[in-house]
Amino acid sequence: MEHLPNMSETLASFHSDLNRIQTVAGTLAQVERQHYNDLTKYEDQRLTSIAVSEQSSARQLGEIKQICIAMAQKIEEIQQTMSGK
Repeated sequence: MEHLPNMSETLASFHSDLNRIQTVAGTLAQVERQHYNDLTKYEDQRLTSIAVSEQSSARQLGEIKQICIAMAQKIEEIQQTMSGK
């Protein structure tokens, strides 16, 4: 099976990229949550509206992070199956 080494490298690359995306999404979600907390301290309807948008963005980024984690775990399972472990 000559295509397996190439497949293994491809999966390793995907796994690495997913970990990077997960890290970035997690960091951005944390920043968005902090923005929400900062903006809701004020009694200004416009800032509250922005804060709600930040909260929504944080939630979406959290979902991206979870999707990346799930996909990375699936890639690990495939790699283990391919290596016979």
